[in-house]
Amino acid sequence: MQYRKQNKPTNILSFPLNFFLKKNKKILGDLVLCKKIIEKEALKYNKPLNSYWAHMIIHGTLHLLGYDHRNNEEKNIMESIENKIMLSLDYDEPYMY
Repeated sequence: MQYRKQNKPTNILSFPLNFFLKKNKKILGDLVLCKKIIEKEALKYNKPLNSYWAHMIIHGTLHLLGYDHRNNEEKNIMESIENKIMLSLDYDEPYMY
């Protein structure tokens, strides 16, 4: 199946919703994660599995919040935020420069 003009498996998909339930109660959308790919990538990148799962959920949530990585400027902003969140949760930075 094609999504975002790509026809290949991926680790996570984000589907924004932007729906308000009640005042100050917002549903951002849905995240669809592929366990098989996430586990394979964690091994490939030599990342602890729990850390990589956390990173994927953070990454997908940032997409729901409107962040993207279509160009270098967007990529740098998004990766910086991911690093800060991961460190705040006592995980290593997923992006080492």
